[in-house]
Amino acid sequence: MCTEVFERVAEPNIESSMGRHDLDNEDYQWLLGALGGPGAGTPHDVLGRPSADRPQLYLPLGTRDAGTAALRRYHDGRTRLERMKTRAGIWSARLGMLRFAPGDRTQIGPFAVVERIAQVLGEEDLEVAVTLGPRRRNRKPVLQLLRPNGSTIGFAKVGWSPFAASLVENEADWLDRLKGNVPSNIEIPRVLARINDGERLVVVTSPLQTSPRAGVSGRISASTITRLARSLGTIEVGFDELPYLDVLRSGRVGRLIDVDRLVDVHADTTIELGTWHGDLTPWNTSTSGGVSKVWDWEFADIDRPVGFDLLHNAFELVRRQVSKNEEAALVAVRDRAHVLLASSGQPTKAVIDLYLCELIMLEARLRGEGWHPTDLGPLERHAVDMLNRRLA
Repeated sequence: MCTEVFERVAEPNIESSMGRHDLDNEDYQWLLGALGGPGAGTPHDVLGRPSADRPQLYLPLGTRDAGTAALRRYHDGRTRLERMKTRAGIWSARLGMLRFAPGDRTQIGPFAVVERIAQVLGEEDLEVAVTLGPRRRNRKPVLQLLRPNGSTIGFAKVGWSPFAASLVENEADWLDRLKGNVPSNIEIPRVLARINDGERLVVVTSPLQTSPRAGVSGRISASTITRLARSLGTIEVGFDELPYLDVLRSGRVGRLIDVDRLVDVHADTTIELGTWHGDLTPWNTSTSGGVSKVWDWEFADIDRPVGFDLLHNAFELVRRQVSKNEEAALVAVRDRAHVLLASSGQPTKAVIDLYLCELIMLEARLRGEGWHPTDLGPLERHAVDMLNRRLA
C-alpha cells in the first residue's frame, strides 16, 4: 500500500511548505469528493508524495511517531533496494527528518469521512496516512488510521462510487466469512466497522503486524496458497458442470472464444473448485516466521478452480518484473503451470484455460465502469490470442 518515501534526503521545498495553493489538482479534488467533502475540523500537515500536484500518498506530519508508523509496512514483493529505502526512511522519520524528504509539505482536509470514522471508533486525535494510488480502474482512498503515539488502529477503504463500494463490501463479506476458517499459518484482517452514509461505504479493518523480514526468507508458499483455496471446503465437478459456464457463454468471453469448443476439449476433465482471493500477489502478502499475512480481498470469489491464485501470483510477479509485458507474463505462467499447480493436483491444461477466461472476465468487468478501453492495455488481447491458439 505504502510506497517507499526515501530515495534521497533533500532540502525542503520552501515555496510549497505548508501551503494549500497546490490542492486544485485533479487528484486532490477527486480525493476531497471521495472523502465526503470538507469536514468541520482543522487542516492536517502532511508530506505529499511524489508531489503535491500529483499525489499518490500523503504522510502525516502531525507527530514524529505517526509519521514513522506510516512507513513501517512490509510485503513479500519488496526488492533489496526497496527494503533499504524503507529502513532509511524509518530512521530518518524517527530523527524528525520526514519533513525534509522528497515531496511537498502541504495541508489537506479536514475530510468529513475521516471525522465520521473517528467518531465511530471513538478516537478523538486521529492521524491519517492517505494512499490515493495511481489512476486505475479500481482506485479508492485507503486510509491508515493512526494514534499520535504511532499505534495503528486499522485501515479504512472508502467505497466512493457504486463500483468501489461493491469491491469494499465484497472484501468485508469475505473477511467475515473466512474468520476462523483459514489455515493456522495464515492471518487475515478482521472487520472493525462498516460505515454507510448512503453515498459511500467505508470498511475499517484491523492492521496486520508485518515484519522487516517479509519476503527475505521466502514468499507465501504454494502449499499455503492451496490450503487457503480449500479453507471453506471444495467441490469436484466435471468440466461441463462448471457453475459459471453460462456466464462464460453469455458474457464477453463467449463473444471472443468458442466456449463450446473449450468444453469439448476438456470434456473428460474433473475440476476441484474452492475459494480464490482474486488478487493474491507478493505485495498483498507478508511472510515471515512461517506465517503469511494476506490482505486486499476485494476481488475474492467462490467456485473457482483451486490453483487460480497460484497462477495469478506468478503472473503478476512476472508482469511487474517485465514492465507492462502481459504477453511475456502469460507465456511464463503457461510454461511453468505444471510446476505451479503441482501442490494442487489440478489438471494443468484445463485450469490454465479457465484462468485465461477469468482474466478476460476481469477486464470486461473493469471496462464497464466508465473507463476508456485504451486504459485496459493489451492483457485481454493476449489472453484471447493465447486461448484461441490453445483451442485450435
